Amino acid sequence: MLDVLLVMDQEKPFPAFGNALAMALKVERVSRESLTVENVASARVIVLHCSLRRSADIARLAGLIGEDRRKNDTIFVATGSDRACQVQAEALGIERVLPSFRTPDDIRAAVKAILWRNLSIHLAGRSPYIAKAIECGETLYRELGRAMRTDRPLPPEVIGATARAICEATRRDGLGGWLDAVQFHHSRTCRHMLSVAGNGSAFGQHLGLHESDIVLIAEACLLHDVGKLFIPISVLEKDGPLSDAERRVINTHPARGAFALQRSGRDDMEVIHAVRDHHEFLDGTGYPNGLGGSCIRPLTRIVTLADIYSALTEERVYKAAMSPRQALAIMAEMKGKLDARLFTAFRSMVLAPVFTTKRGGEGAEGGVMMPCLRAGRHPLDPGGREHAA
Repeated sequence: MLDVLLVMDQEKPFPAFGNALAMALKVERVSRESLTVENVASARVIVLHCSLRRSADIARLAGLIGEDRRKNDTIFVATGSDRACQVQAEALGIERVLPSFRTPDDIRAAVKAILWRNLSIHLAGRSPYIAKAIECGETLYRELGRAMRTDRPLPPEVIGATARAICEATRRDGLGGWLDAVQFHHSRTCRHMLSVAGNGSAFGQHLGLHESDIVLIAEACLLHDVGKLFIPISVLEKDGPLSDAERRVINTHPARGAFALQRSGRDDMEVIHAVRDHHEFLDGTGYPNGLGGSCIRPLTRIVTLADIYSALTEERVYKAAMSPRQALAIMAEMKGKLDARLFTAFRSMVLAPVFTTKRGGEGAEGGVMMPCLRAGRHPLDPGGREHAA
């Protein structure tokens, strides 16, 4: 589904605010003359940036865009200083009427307000832990995009708060409840980010890792695709197979993400390695550097598992979501590419009876592990576990 349908006069050039919206949202332009009911139904938000002087045009728009959607989901952005068009928009029942001098950031904020309102409606009645984590995730996604666009440092306090909130939500309300709530987010890219973080944090809990390691996994999962924020949404969320050229662009995201983290001042090399190497495989067939074996850190191996499983079980326009068992079967065929011990444990978590209602298992027996991932130690190697009193 489209995030934004931009309705314009046929002869008008694409506006600057349209380009700003398209950097983070899925936007499609349609002329006022060719607008259809199907166009309207395909979009979450409708932005009218066209003349409303002719009564026939106004009546046609009123017929195509129902009263409820004009009131709740439509924004009118004036094309000039002519006040008459703004008056007509208000008469149509459009409550968000913006003059032409409003900035692209103002218009983007108005669009985001509608998208967030719709998400809030879906979250009503859910656990406060899930609602808080989704809100933190939305803030993080917005802040990451702003940082990438303006070449500013990433917001470490927002990253940490979001990671901790997701860990708490999966612990309190179960991974199944978290993944179900995530599906209501309008952005496919943000949904994937939150899904991977949920799967990763639940896996850390299932392994009985130290809390600092669980939060570290969540942070690495949240940032694993940060390099995709440099890639146009039209490529990133394309409704169909990618061309070879588009695939090459997509494949630059691990290196671009790692570089962005380093440039922003982040000095956590374990996270930077996870961002750079999460598409590397143990047999050396991954990208971007063809690393293999011990060159791939334990944290990265966990992020890779969570990423692949999330991608397989998520619905995309060009494919249906796989069931957990189908996804695990595909991953089992990747023998030699994934960490076999970690995959066995991950599979155990997914197939556990408590998978959808608890945190993916009650943790490994024999106490809680001492922190290990920042030191590059494999969580399933002997030792490093302290017994609870």
